[in-house]
Amino acid sequence: MNLRNAYSMILQETEKVDIAQEIRNLTRADLQQKDNWYKGLALLDHASSGLGENKDEVFAFYKKLVTEGLDFKASVYLSEEDYDTHLNILLVVLEKLAVYFPIIYTQIAFQYREARRSHRNAEKITYYLDKAIDQKVELGIAVKGYFLYYGVLIKEDKEAGLKLLNSSSSLWVKLYKAYISLNIGDTEGILSLIAELKESEDFFLIKSAFVLEGNYYDSIRDEVAAVAVYQTLYQNYQHDYALFRLATMKFASSEDLTVRSEAFAMWKEAFELGTVEAAIHLGYHALPENNGGSSFEEAIHWFELGYLYNNAFAAYRLALIYLYVPEFINGEKGLHYLDVAITDGSADALIEKAEVLLDGAVVQKDEQAGLELLRKAVEDKLPYAMNRLGYFYEEGILVGDADVEKALSFYEQAAELNFPAGINNSGRIYRYGVAGEPDQEKARTYFEKGVEMGSPYAMTELAFMYEDGTIVKDLQQSFDLFKRAAEMDYAFAIHATGTYLENAYHTESPDHEAAFSWYKRGAELKDVNCTFETGRCYRFGIGVQEDPDQAIAYYQHAAEGGNPKAMVELGLCYEHEYGVAFDAQKAFDYMQSAAEQNYYYGAYKLGYYYMHGLITQDSEKGLEWFHKAAEAGYPHAMVEIGDYYMYDYDRIDQAEKAFDYYQQAFERDVLHEGLGLCYEYGLGVETNYPEAFKYYEMAANREYILAMYHTGRCYLNGSGVKANPEQAFRWFNDAAQHNNIASQYYTGTLLLTGKGVAMNKEEGLRWLTKAAEENYALAQFELGNCYLMGDGVEEDEEMAMSWFEKAADNGHEKAMKLTGRKRGK
Repeated sequence: MNLRNAYSMILQETEKVDIAQEIRNLTRADLQQKDNWYKGLALLDHASSGLGENKDEVFAFYKKLVTEGLDFKASVYLSEEDYDTHLNILLVVLEKLAVYFPIIYTQIAFQYREARRSHRNAEKITYYLDKAIDQKVELGIAVKGYFLYYGVLIKEDKEAGLKLLNSSSSLWVKLYKAYISLNIGDTEGILSLIAELKESEDFFLIKSAFVLEGNYYDSIRDEVAAVAVYQTLYQNYQHDYALFRLATMKFASSEDLTVRSEAFAMWKEAFELGTVEAAIHLGYHALPENNGGSSFEEAIHWFELGYLYNNAFAAYRLALIYLYVPEFINGEKGLHYLDVAITDGSADALIEKAEVLLDGAVVQKDEQAGLELLRKAVEDKLPYAMNRLGYFYEEGILVGDADVEKALSFYEQAAELNFPAGINNSGRIYRYGVAGEPDQEKARTYFEKGVEMGSPYAMTELAFMYEDGTIVKDLQQSFDLFKRAAEMDYAFAIHATGTYLENAYHTESPDHEAAFSWYKRGAELKDVNCTFETGRCYRFGIGVQEDPDQAIAYYQHAAEGGNPKAMVELGLCYEHEYGVAFDAQKAFDYMQSAAEQNYYYGAYKLGYYYMHGLITQDSEKGLEWFHKAAEAGYPHAMVEIGDYYMYDYDRIDQAEKAFDYYQQAFERDVLHEGLGLCYEYGLGVETNYPEAFKYYEMAANREYILAMYHTGRCYLNGSGVKANPEQAFRWFNDAAQHNNIASQYYTGTLLLTGKGVAMNKEEGLRWLTKAAEENYALAQFELGNCYLMGDGVEEDEEMAMSWFEKAADNGHEKAMKLTGRKRGK
């Protein structure tokens, strides 16, 4: 049976009863039952036709029936047809009662304001508020003034709203002006007003005083006091908003499922008594992303109820479901809900529709319409839109040519509204001079503001300013800012924090354990740089025990994430058999991947592999990759190119080209024997023996082995420096220890002759033999002479001839003459 017929029957039945007695008998508990509530409405309907001595009793019953949320509870789940019947009957009854109690005109206005979307009527709201005002109802003045001030279903007119509010000094007006003050953070005088309101004899004012008090304690974040107020409000007045706030604080206080289940039940009851926001909480926490489930059905159920009762956020969330959740995607439906949410004042929906039209993934792309919505959002003072338009102007997207100055103006507008991205972008533009000359003071001001607002990007940029001395060089301050951003899981700052701790940039001693801990935290957040660093720590035992398996695993994760350093390290692991078996192809492939990302060391190693034939030798490709690494400023690649020409790998006889490459490398503080050779033999530069010696010795002091050999040779022969056999032996001996064969030969001969060192024929013969066994012809010939002459060994012509033969095989001219050879092998 529909409500119209059911109510007619109830109305007939109540004609026969003692209305006054029935009104007295119906308790709040009774009225929570829908059938009893409509019986109560029928009784009120009869009573409103002619009030007698029981006028006050009828008004008290009206308050219980209509002003405590029970009217909403009775109608909340009705069909549209029955809801229409419900509202029409209720409004007729209220209209009749308002003749006797003019304050009820404000209740009629509230009914139209809180009605379902299909029945909400702004004109009726204004009409009945005006009727209340005409009847000198102070609540009507207060409510209309407030609605005008904020544009609640009436065109916003702050001036007119304040004028109306200032036309009265009633407690109702003071109450609504107090809410305006609270909304701008002005709490002065609120508590004294609350005390004054509680002294009133007006039931509605006293109840409203407790609501204001709860809001006051919410605004100053005194949860204990707020809970106490809302508990009193609910216990004494069964107030739906108090129940909603108690549920919300209960939910936030614990992750215990039982506690949260209680909060859900309280939200449901609060919604059924008229707090629509409670349905939004139920819908939001029913989303799979928030409850760990997979179904959207319950969330949709609550959001649809919120939408039914005019909640913009509910419409916005429904739009998101229909736009983006695969099993529900319906572009037309999604846009409908966005449009409704926009009409209801949702800034999020306005922005979302702009982005949906710009993207075109779910609905037909319309970039110009999306752009116009962003412009409208800017007019509405929405900082996200300001920042987004700033980005478009900076990049020249949809707005013609890039205009960084205009972009900056939008960024700064967003920054003025404390939008973090606007603050960050304004600081960035000034810091790096994107719009012209850098302005470090303005950059600092913006980044400091960003830090105050908790922006990890701003913290990081300000840290850089302390690091590079833009403000004043203060590495401790820099570290503190990096660490603060790192604690917010900002990946770049996590990496920087680890780097500071590892290298002790800000303190006297490194803290490798702490550095590793930060790198690992970043790795757990899937940051590829921190993942690489974690692998490096495991590789080299930095802050954690060396673990090849873990090192390889983290390197692989970082490489899969595109980190070229990790690719290089994996290549080196396969090249040098660290934690894995030697695999030339894998080493080559990892280096190639890094090189293709323009990582200089990957290019260098790939060039090395090609030049020296890890898999196949290809000088042309080797040079190509060496040049790429050299162009990136890597000096060892310059040395390799120099070596290609100096040692004439491809027999092109262009050794003079080596000098420029060696010189470029030296300017970047990398040096080996190459520059010395150029000066000694006049390759690409005039011959200059002292210069040659200078560069040989410099390189030797950097432990380049060939440079040690050449330095020893200069000291031995007095080339570019005064002859000094002692220094010659020192350098030859150092190089010999590092397996330089020529130096082993000279070390042996000097020991045999006692030149520059105490004679030691046994040791000398050991070094000569070592060099001779490596097919060094001079050593073989000299060793032959030792056996022939019995120098340090017993004479042995057969052994002597054996070494002469070997020296002849290796092209030693005197040995070939002795053995009758015309050429070596």
